[in-house]
Amino acid sequence: MKLVRFMDDAYQGKASGRRLKTRQGDMIFSLEDLADQVGEKPSRAAVEEFVPEDNSQLDLLISADPGKKYRLLWGYLSSLAAERSAAPLVLPSRDYAGLELMRGTILLQEAGSHVGMRMKGGKILVQGKAGDYLGQEMEGGGIIAAGCRDYAFRNMQGGYGLVKGNAGKFVGLGNRGGRIVVLGSCGERAGWLMRSGSLYVRGDAGEYLGILMSGGRIRIRGTAAARAGWRKKGGVIMAGSFGPEAADDVLAMD
Repeated sequence: MKLVRFMDDAYQGKASGRRLKTRQGDMIFSLEDLADQVGEKPSRAAVEEFVPEDNSQLDLLISADPGKKYRLLWGYLSSLAAERSAAPLVLPSRDYAGLELMRGTILLQEAGSHVGMRMKGGKILVQGKAGDYLGQEMEGGGIIAAGCRDYAFRNMQGGYGLVKGNAGKFVGLGNRGGRIVVLGSCGERAGWLMRSGSLYVRGDAGEYLGILMSGGRIRIRGTAAARAGWRKKGGVIMAGSFGPEAADDVLAMD
């Protein structure tokens, strides 16, 4: 059978551009098919319009390796699959898992970057360490991870994040709400430009804790390194002890 004939049969005579609409009963066979419809950087609403109603088709798309080209598409699909699942959904370690998640639970052994980005509800549980930008711009729900790299919960607006181990640099950068708990230590510039919300660190914090913050509450059980509260405009910073050049209005805990 010629390739053209094969493709026509496979796509039900609609192989031109492979523009298949599941809302009309057709099938999306691959992430490439979906990208033909919505582009490589779509909105969640656009993906929802064409996502397969058949869970077996959705599972097939989730099992595909998106590479860098289709990782946003895969991220939306991972959230839609979790929202449909009655049980926690186990996913491979990939970037953008749980993108704009609204409900349901996602389980990850490890986590790539941008996990839980813009999530509004549900839970993401990472048994190992997460990459950069964990929970970025999240508005609700909760994330629990064993550890994470840099920029965790950046521009957070709501929800909670729990890091059982250590966190990297820039935790809670630009936060406008939500709660962050780090049971280990965190790197430099945690709470940078923080406007609201709370950050609790059981261990130590790196240099420039709360730099340029204008609101919110930071509490460090251990030691805050040099220049804590530098150019702080508002909010509260407390620590067990402070390094040199701390701002005058930071507070030491008993």
